[in-house]
This record gives sequence, structure tokens and C-alpha cells, in this order.
Amino acid sequence: MGTGHRLRGLHQGKWKRAFAALSVPLVAACSALPTPVFLDNDSFLGMNALVSDEAPGRPLHVLIIHGMGTPAPYQFEGFIKALADRFGLVQTRLPATGPQPPGCYPATPAQQALAHPFPRPIPIDDLPPDASAQLYTYSFGPTPDDKPKLIVSYLLWAPLTEGIKCGLASKEEGTDMPPRQAFANFAKDFIDDKLADVVLYGGTYRESVMRPSLQAALCIVIGGKPSRDGKTCQHGGYSERTVIITHSLGGYMMMDAIDDELRREKAGAKSAARTLLENTQFIYMMANQLALLDLTTLNGYPRRLEGATTEADIAEHFARRWAAIKLRSPVRPPQAEAAGTPHTTRQIVAFSDPNDILSWRLKRYDLKLPPSEWKSVKLTNVYLSNAEFSVPLLFSDPTTAHFGYFDNQSVIDMLVCGTDNGEVQACSQAISR
Repeated sequence: MGTGHRLRGLHQGKWKRAFAALSVPLVAACSALPTPVFLDNDSFLGMNALVSDEAPGRPLHVLIIHGMGTPAPYQFEGFIKALADRFGLVQTRLPATGPQPPGCYPATPAQQALAHPFPRPIPIDDLPPDASAQLYTYSFGPTPDDKPKLIVSYLLWAPLTEGIKCGLASKEEGTDMPPRQAFANFAKDFIDDKLADVVLYGGTYRESVMRPSLQAALCIVIGGKPSRDGKTCQHGGYSERTVIITHSLGGYMMMDAIDDELRREKAGAKSAARTLLENTQFIYMMANQLALLDLTTLNGYPRRLEGATTEADIAEHFARRWAAIKLRSPVRPPQAEAAGTPHTTRQIVAFSDPNDILSWRLKRYDLKLPPSEWKSVKLTNVYLSNAEFSVPLLFSDPTTAHFGYFDNQSVIDMLVCGTDNGEVQACSQAISR
């Protein structure tokens, strides 16, 4: 062996020994990392503010839309139960337990936190029944026999893309290609199962299947009957105070579906999207991706270089229309009550783990509200760790950073109680009384 090879071997040995010596304190530090919460707006309201004596007999309705990937059918039950527990409620109208049907893409079965309801399929023309989105409904009250005071609708849209993604992954099965490294296998699975959803939504599949499926789901949430193509809705009255919680791609899908429906709304008719927004004052978004996904609307070079700022931005159109819709029974922030301001604050709260590489900050600039509406939509970005495994300043587990919001107790506390002067507010279990 030459001198150069021996020196490289000595250096490599030193690096290996040094890394081994550092590993123990680094791993110890990983488990003890502080998880400070940073807000760019010190105060926002939690869902508890929507529960009052002003709306007797009307339950609080929470709509949850998952993000990219293929979650198990009941994967969000732990989070849903945590919300109900925080309000002091238990599951009512206990359904017959439904199965957790296995899909073609492997997903870890969810531990049973609640009685599994059977889902309501959302059929769309020319879509096989087993590829339809599914809507799961959970009800909660002070006792199992009481009328519901909290209804949670969970939209599982993953079946729309699961079979397609499985076909993509199968293209490399049974080949004689060389084996991959472990991290390359992880990254490839992440691309096949998760980023493929973004690609599908950026193409024509969005307009023909994914968007109308979401629109049909919104119709069912308000008690309506969707058309076979999912784009129109027959509905009556809907007056439940509603909160929308989204994750990742689901936030953009929600805004896109509502914006498209409002654009097509005929004079004198009230769409399901408008009816839903009349009752929706709070929207909470985990791992917001509006900045990235608005790139799919570009049809020419942007006129300004701050980003993809074109006339087609979904966030801009959604915010303008939401601000212009009169809320049925809004809750006014305490500071607005004290100041006697005529404005009613709608709020968007965007939660981001700083190490979540698939989350983007949502700026007021992105909403492009006219000055007259600046006070009507309050935007807060919340930065906090999802307690993922981390090596300080070097590495964080990307999976937990992106998907850990729904297991994060700080997120649940803020969703229910809100914040005041940067601190989580103390709130009572008023909904259970």
C-alpha cells in the first residue's frame, strides 16, 4: 500500500474514532433538545372560542383533510380522540366497528383509539368504487347517549391515488437492477408514495378526479347531495360552526376546490363552498405548501421576482372570497370587543416544524387582500418542533418533522385553546357542559 493510501486509512480511522466518541453525547443531546414555540403573531383563538351559549343545539363541526401519502383508514383517530378528550367529550352514536381494509400500498394499521365508523364513499363518474375517496364521521358528547356537541369529519382522499402509485412502484419490481442503499430505498419509497401525489395534483388528474372528489366531499359535509361528476351540489340549510384542519397537500386541495367552486357559482345560487365558508371562521394548516403548489398555476414568467405571483394564485383568490363572505355567527376576538371595531377576524394559523422540508411560510403578502380587508383575515405562523430525532445543526428525521403535528401535544393545546401573548391560553372544557 502506498503512503497516500496509508495516510487516508489513518485519517479515516481517526474520523471513525472521533465520530464514535461524539455519538454518545450527540444522541443524548438529541433526546434533550429544547422545543421552543415561535409565533409571528402573539395571539390567536382556539376552537374553544367557538363553543358558546349563543349556538344552542348546534355542534362544533371539524373537517380534517390529510396530506400527501397513504395513511391507514383510521390513522387520525388518536388525534381526533385527543381533541375530544381536551373538550371533555366521549364518542356517541357508537357505530359498528368497521374494518381497516388493506391497500396495495403498505400502511401501518392504526391502533384503535375510537369505535371505527364505516366510511361513506364519494363516487365520481368513471372512478372504480375501490378508488373513491372516503368520508369518516365521528360524534362526541358529554355522555355516549347525549346529542353530539362535536362532530369530526375526516376525509380520506388517498384511495384516489393509491392504486396509481402502486403501479408506479411496481415498475421496478422483479428487475435485475443493483441493490440500493438503505437511505436510497427510503427516499424512493417517499417519492413513490408521497411526492407522486403532488405530481398527480399538478396535472390534469387534478381537474378530472381529485378536485371534484373534494368538492363532492364538501357537499356531503354540509348535508347535501353531490352530482355524479362531483362539481355541483344540492343542499339545504347548514348552520354548524365549522373548523377546517389540513395537512400538507390537503390544505392546497381544500383552497383549490373551494376557489374553483366559487368561480363557477351561478348568480342567485349558493354553492356548497360558499355555505361552508359562511360557517367557517378558523382554518388551521399543518405543513402548509401553498407557495410550492401555486407554481402549478403559472402559465408564464411571473411579473415580479418575489415568487410565483400571478393572477391565478389559489391562496389569493381563496382569501379574497373568504373575506367577502359574511359569517353566520362569528366569534369576535376580545381585543376587537374592547376596541369596538366593526371587523370580524377570520384566522388562518399555519403550523410548521423548522426542520420540515415540505413546509413553507404563509405570508400576508401571499393573500393579497385589499386594504379594506386587512383586518378581516388574521394570519399566524407557528414554528415548533415535532420532537423528531435530531442531531443538532446536522440532521432531523424528515418523516416525523412532516407528519408529527398530529401527535404533538403543544399543537393540540393551541388548536383547542389558542394563544395569548405568545403563551398557550388556559381554557375550560366548556363544550362538555
